[in-house]
Amino acid sequence: MKFGTDGIRGIAYEELSEDFAYKAGNALGGLKEKCRAVIGRDTRISGEDLSNAFCKGFIDAGGEILDLGLMPTAGVAYLAIKHACDYGVVISASHNPPEYNGIKVFDGEGHKISESLEREIEDRISGKLYMRKGGARIAYDNGEAEYVAFLADKGVNLKSVKILLDCSNGATSRIAPEVFRKLGAEVTVVNDSLDGTVINDNCGAVYAELLSEKAKEFDLTFSFDGDGDRLIALDEKGEIVDGDKNLLVIGKYLKSKGLLQGNIITGTLMTNIGIQREIEACGICFDRADVGDKYVLRNLLAKGGILGGEGSGHTLILSESTTGDGVQTAVVISKIVSESKKPLSVMAKAVTVPQ
Repeated sequence: MKFGTDGIRGIAYEELSEDFAYKAGNALGGLKEKCRAVIGRDTRISGEDLSNAFCKGFIDAGGEILDLGLMPTAGVAYLAIKHACDYGVVISASHNPPEYNGIKVFDGEGHKISESLEREIEDRISGKLYMRKGGARIAYDNGEAEYVAFLADKGVNLKSVKILLDCSNGATSRIAPEVFRKLGAEVTVVNDSLDGTVINDNCGAVYAELLSEKAKEFDLTFSFDGDGDRLIALDEKGEIVDGDKNLLVIGKYLKSKGLLQGNIITGTLMTNIGIQREIEACGICFDRADVGDKYVLRNLLAKGGILGGEGSGHTLILSESTTGDGVQTAVVISKIVSESKKPLSVMAKAVTVPQ
């Protein structure tokens, strides 16, 4: 198996076996002496087995790994930085059905690892095993509280704002509701089970349109995917506000505050041309990268930008996080709507074209 645009993915226990996870962990741990990492996972029933196997391989290579348990992808990236780790590892298949699972790897700066490092890990997986003494696995129970505090510590006041959250029965099921309650919102939650057999099952970001009628009862509706790196919003009229429109809403706000570094927004080859026109009409430069949030990140870093993303709901706000963070994006959109005192339907209004 090889790295794709967003890690390694396959059907658990078949394409992505425990033996493969062990070898992947051993390969990563073998990259350097005393390698240090954090690991988290979503709710999939295969997640614990694959996490156990990965950790075993990592510690056999002499590495120390902090096990966060259930944790959204962006939380792993954040905690890798906070705890000065070499890598952050996520056991998740993101928006895919329950029978799938995957492995994502972040570097110590909270960015997805380079393609050259991916190739090196692939070569090491098929090569010799690394056996060193001194490895350790440490159960780390404070990660959730640290990540919630990071997300909620933004000075955002959402008192009396009615918010509906769809957690896709995934990694945001505990964290997202707690964050928004800390911010003062009136929170209603659906699909917040920790039952890994129903993660992404007709719920979450991929199926956000199923909440169109219910969303009309709320000021804002936010729908995440299984690992929480995607966000699809719905406005108070029940209309979808996808990742393209996220860029428009956030970009206009940042520009109005003088905070849009580089005066540029990066989309992908798939970004709706109508959104590009709306962005450019605001005096903002628009740039396109290949499909995949790691390519969006590459463009942002090269051109000094801080905002980019995909229509699928990956939104990068580098002034807030180092990677796509659905909950963080939802907090930012909530802040914009609350401050403007305008409904999201107005903020996200755009003439899009068929594609």
